[in-house]
Amino acid sequence: MNKSIESILTRLISIIAKFLLVTFLAKNLSLSEYGIYQLVTYFVMISVYIYGAEYYMYGNREVAKGVASLEKINTHINFFLTLLPFTFLIQFAALFFLIPNAILTPTLIAFILVINFCDYFNQEIYRYLIMVNEITKANILLVVKSLVLLLLVLVYFFLESEIAIESTLWLMFISYLFLLAVSFIFFQKYIVKGESIYIKLLSFSEVKRIFRFLLPFLGLMVFTKGLEFFDKFAIEQYLGADELGIYAFLFSIASLINVFIVSGFYLVYLPKAIQLHERKSIALKACITKFALLTVVFSLILACGEIVFIDVLLKIIGKENLSSNVSLLYILLGAFFFLNMSLIPRLILYVANKDKTLMSITGILFFCNIFLNLFFLKEYGIEGAALILLITYFIGFLITSYKGSIEWKKITRGFL
Repeated sequence: MNKSIESILTRLISIIAKFLLVTFLAKNLSLSEYGIYQLVTYFVMISVYIYGAEYYMYGNREVAKGVASLEKINTHINFFLTLLPFTFLIQFAALFFLIPNAILTPTLIAFILVINFCDYFNQEIYRYLIMVNEITKANILLVVKSLVLLLLVLVYFFLESEIAIESTLWLMFISYLFLLAVSFIFFQKYIVKGESIYIKLLSFSEVKRIFRFLLPFLGLMVFTKGLEFFDKFAIEQYLGADELGIYAFLFSIASLINVFIVSGFYLVYLPKAIQLHERKSIALKACITKFALLTVVFSLILACGEIVFIDVLLKIIGKENLSSNVSLLYILLGAFFFLNMSLIPRLILYVANKDKTLMSITGILFFCNIFLNLFFLKEYGIEGAALILLITYFIGFLITSYKGSIEWKKITRGFL
C-alpha cells in the first residue's frame, strides 16, 4: 500500500477512535466528571512535552541532513536520562499547580505520573520508527494506541453497565501500561535490531550544546502548549467543572480537524520538505503546494461535516441539552481552521530554519491569549473563551502568513 495512503487511513482510524471515546465518555460521565477526565488528559499532553518530546523536531531536521538515525536516537535517549530528575520534578510541581487539589489523591497522582511516562515513551518510539523509515510499524503503533483505551472502556461498560471517573482513570492507567509494553517490543525489534545502545549521562558541556540548538524549540513548546491548554485550566478555576465539561467536549470535537491535518499531513510532509530544502530541490515547491491544498480541502470538509452532524451526535449521546451551546462549536471550528491555515506558512518558516521567528510569534499569541482570558473570561463565559481562541489563532495566521511569504520569496529566489 502507498505510504501516504496508509498514513492517512491510520490517522482516520485514530481520529475515529478518539471521536468514539470522547463521545462515549461524554454520554456516560457527568459534565463535571468529563471535565476532570479532560484535565487529566491535558496534563498528560503537557507532561509529554516537559519530558522533551519537542527534541524530535531538532532530531527530524538532523536526520534530513544525513545524521545517522540510530546515533541520533542514542543521543536523544542519553539526553532524556540526563535531564530526567529535573523534568520529573517540573511535572510533579506542575501537577499541583494545574490540577485542582480537591481531586488529587495519592492514587491519582501515581496514575498520572506513570501515564505521563508511558505516553512519552510511546510517542518517542513512534517518532523513532519514522526516523528509521519503519513507517508501517509506526502506523501500527498509532492504531494500537488509538484503540486500546476505547476497547477497554467498551468492555468494562458491557460488563458493568455503567462507568464513572474512577473506573475511567483505572482503565486509562491499564491501557498505558499495555502501551508501554508494546512500545518497548517495537523499540527492541524494529529500532535497535540487535545493535548496541550506549547509555551514559551527558556532560554539562554536551547538555549545554544541545540546549543551544533546542532553545527555540523549548520556547516554542512552552508557548504552544500554554496557548493550547491555558483556557481549560482558567475555565475550571473561574467557571467550574461543569462549564469546563461543556467546553472540553466541544473543543475535543472541533480540534479533530487540527489533529487530522497535523498527524495526517504536517508530520508527513515536514521531513520531506526539510530534505528537499537541504538538497535545494525544485520539488520543494510541489511538496509545499500539495501540503497546502490538502490542508485547505480537508479542513473545510471536516469542518462542514461536524457542522452538519453535530445535532445528530448530541442526540445519539443523550446530550440534547448542549444544543444551546452549538454556537460554541462553530466558533471553535473557526479557530482551528485558522490554526490549520497557519500550518502552511509555519512549514515554510520551519524549513527555512526560522525557529526563533516561530517562537516569537507563538510567544506573542500566548501572552495575548492569557491577557484576554484573564480580563474577559468571567464576564463572557465559555463562549468568550472560544472567541478569544478564534481571535488569537486568526492573529497568528496573519503574522505567520506575512513572515512565511517573506521567507518563501527568499527560497524561490535562491533555487526554485
